Amino acid sequence: MNKKFIDNIYTKISDQSKKTFFFEKILVPKTFKARLELFELNLILILWYAKKNKLDMFFSESLLRKFIKDLENAIREMGVSDLSVGKNIKILIENFYGRLSSYTSSFENSKNRLEFIKKIVSRNFNSSNLNYEKLAEYVDLNILHLIDLKTSDFFELKFEYLDNYTKK
Repeated sequence: MNKKFIDNIYTKISDQSKKTFFFEKILVPKTFKARLELFELNLILILWYAKKNKLDMFFSESLLRKFIKDLENAIREMGVSDLSVGKNIKILIENFYGRLSSYTSSFENSKNRLEFIKKIVSRNFNSSNLNYEKLAEYVDLNILHLIDLKTSDFFELKFEYLDNYTKK
């Protein structure tokens, strides 16, 4: 697995997280926190896929290192002092690992998965306008899609996230 592949997967996650249907149909707020939550959710879907398919740990570690570096840069761009960056990153990464754990365990529960995901997204996004049902459906749709995705298609980047709003 090379750096170019990691960069391409990361770009795919980033591009997906910027899709307008999240903001126009699901009503995700256009705040830094909500955008970060959305990116983390899409990243977690890929990390879950990697674990489920027993992909090389180097892949997940490289993706996480890129995410942390990107997060540090975003915090610096927001004007946070250099002395505070480390503390802020530590908090954000601890929060991310908590989300990673709760989301991935809910992904494995096929019986009540949609309800579990809805509870987790409502706790993490915490927005009065957001349509949690639609966001949970988006996540569930992608879990089902990734379950069927061949690893060869993943490595060749022959996959897209699915949603109920974009024509295929």
